[in-house]
Amino acid sequence: MKKYAKLLALLTALTLLFTCSVASAESAKMASIKEKGKIIMATDAMWAPFEYIGEKGEPSGVDIDIAQYIADQIGVELEVLNVSFDSLTTYLVNDEADIVLAAMTITEERAETVNFSNSYTVSEQYIVVPEEDEATQSIEDLAGKAIGVHLGTTGDFLISDEISLPGGALENTGASVVQYKSLADAMLAMKNGELGAVVCDMQLAMNLVSTNSGTKCFPAVYADGSKTDEYYGAAMKKGDDEFVQEINDIMQPIIDDGTIDEWIVKHSEISSQLG
Repeated sequence: MKKYAKLLALLTALTLLFTCSVASAESAKMASIKEKGKIIMATDAMWAPFEYIGEKGEPSGVDIDIAQYIADQIGVELEVLNVSFDSLTTYLVNDEADIVLAAMTITEERAETVNFSNSYTVSEQYIVVPEEDEATQSIEDLAGKAIGVHLGTTGDFLISDEISLPGGALENTGASVVQYKSLADAMLAMKNGELGAVVCDMQLAMNLVSTNSGTKCFPAVYADGSKTDEYYGAAMKKGDDEFVQEINDIMQPIIDDGTIDEWIVKHSEISSQLG
């Protein structure tokens, strides 16, 4: 009996040690989120199907579903802040948001300011033009056009760089970049003849075309056939490495089993109907 009592005591001690080690492994950020009972997500609800305003006036979309899933797994409420895209990282830096999900492309420049989760979907840049435009087939064909982009996005960076940097595909071609606070405004300008094209992410371009008759879209490839693949990730405050890993662990199952892909299809259908 003494032998079993010692074994039981040892197992109890090991269990307590394991429990304490697991508890101590939880990041300070995660502990803070659980203490306040909510996780705060910042987004810009202008990027259907990833985020848009639903028929009841609330932010909806793929990224909101991902954030809700994360909140449910942690066991807290979800609060969504709908702010302008170019201010999103500021909300992380100032601790006004815990996570950003906004169809945000993982780039080296952004990674200098924030930490990113693993990529949860792949996209690429697309060109949107009037349906009658048969001449535009590549990025180089945008020469001489006024090109609409959403301020602060990878579409903005791509076109601005190709126009302004030495050796850019659109350098000294008469092309100009016009930055907008929303893609809806850019599309309206194009339909009014103020722009020759709009450049944005693939899923967003497809959604724009589905809700704007007389337009079409296609991949933004270069004349040599090279493409503009990019990867979306959730952004978190720089330095919260343990929290990033915790979010990766939560998100990976719904990446691997195709759940996020299903949400993209679902919200593409819903948002296109809202028009």
